[in-house]
Amino acid sequence: MSSPRGTGLVLRDALAWGDVREIAGTAEDTGYAALFVPEIAGREAFSTLTGLAAATERVALGTGVVPIDARRPDITAMAAATLHDASGGRHVLGLGAGHPPPGTGPGPLERLGEYLRVIRDAFGGEQVSSVMYGIDAFELELRLDQPPPLWLAALGDRMVELAARTADGVLLNWCTPDRVRAAAASIRRTAPTGGRDPDAVTVAVYVRACIGPPPPVALRALQEMTGRYASVPNYLAQFERMGLGAAAHRAARAFADGRPEDVPEALVEALCVRGSRETWLARAAAFHEAGADLVLCYPVAALEPFSTVLGTAIACAPDPAVER
Repeated sequence: MSSPRGTGLVLRDALAWGDVREIAGTAEDTGYAALFVPEIAGREAFSTLTGLAAATERVALGTGVVPIDARRPDITAMAAATLHDASGGRHVLGLGAGHPPPGTGPGPLERLGEYLRVIRDAFGGEQVSSVMYGIDAFELELRLDQPPPLWLAALGDRMVELAARTADGVLLNWCTPDRVRAAAASIRRTAPTGGRDPDAVTVAVYVRACIGPPPPVALRALQEMTGRYASVPNYLAQFERMGLGAAAHRAARAFADGRPEDVPEALVEALCVRGSRETWLARAAAFHEAGADLVLCYPVAALEPFSTVLGTAIACAPDPAVER
């Protein structure tokens, strides 16, 4: 399959399985192009998406993302091939560097590059080995007519460049439209150096949203999530690069002190969406204009999780007048 474009939906929360299926079915019925499942501490991504493959017919099904330290690349290749086969070729394999193991070994760029090489060669029917990952003469027996697209999660510029040279797409996170614009420009510059067509590298971006609850309730949910990520060094560095460093440092301190209500509202407004469907459509259009091929609505639960995630998904559904 080709990489999905338009509007996608992220399903993060560990909701009851029947609720997850209902949201997935609603997403397909309302025109979403893709469903992505992060792998954090809730559901395991490949088994979740295999279940959703049986509950849907059209939408692309992406891991968004699986960290490479969780599995060896040969195991990931088998899992991705199984999902791609079971879904009728609808899988997108999103990979992330995660948290590198302690020590002085290869850095995240080298580790992710080698991981990607092993999987791509395995999908191509080659016998692959990797000293880095302890793999000796692995050959994937499940043959795929067309393997799933391989996407890389990227925060920093060097990871965006690696995706441009070696992957089929890049997943951006916690971005302003200007950051997406800069990443898209980097891909246009860098892809030809790896013999790639820049237009063949999909640019996707996660956008947190909470639409439907009363504005103060939505704000508090988004403040908590924003503060949580501002407390992570890699994301804090990204906020600084986007000129949001002062507010992000205040957000991190507020989160650490158990005061999410003190996370700056201006930081939330710069990075997230709350309010109305019109607010979401305007922000999604800004990301598309900046160079995003796929804008992924990432619902943030507030009050009762299922109803607010479903409500946000319905409110952010693609505009049929724009996406066909």
